[in-house]
Amino acid sequence: MAKEKKNLSVLTVLKSLLSGKILLLLGIDRLLPYILFLFVLGWVNIFLNYSVEQTMTKVHKCDKILEQKRKEYVITKYEYVNSGEKASIKKMLNEKNSEITAPEKPATTLITK
Repeated sequence: MAKEKKNLSVLTVLKSLLSGKILLLLGIDRLLPYILFLFVLGWVNIFLNYSVEQTMTKVHKCDKILEQKRKEYVITKYEYVNSGEKASIKKMLNEKNSEITAPEKPATTLITK
């Protein structure tokens, strides 16, 4: 059983190309499972790259939001700490025309027996 060498003239190749039998003429039909496997691997690769890209987009959006929340936290904390100072409390009370003032003498301590 010797393998016959097929005559691959230009005319034969053109006829097989037009009739759709080029793969059979070149003997590639034996490699079809491997070609399909590579095709599937290519699609899996594309899908994984797409999903990774979507995840990275979400991460970047969340990083921007987190940075903005950190800035808001620092500003709020600064305002909270500054609002507890005696001078700022007096200033706020004066702005509101309040009659409340700081005590002039210290509080007395009551001792009960």
